[in-house]
Amino acid sequence: MIKPKNNVHRGYLIEKIGHGKRAVFKTIINEKECSTIIESELKTAIDVWIDEGVEP
Repeated sequence: MIKPKNNVHRGYLIEKIGHGKRAVFKTIINEKECSTIIESELKTAIDVWIDEGVEP
């Protein structure tokens, strides 16, 4: 079993599931699940949502 690692960015919980090339980052923004393989893309989506009120 792969244990998820958690990170918080601007109040949103980012879960890292997997490791290496198989890692996936997930969060919930405005009751919708977002996931990507690059953590910085997910953080950018959270910033856009908070700063501009635009859904990623």
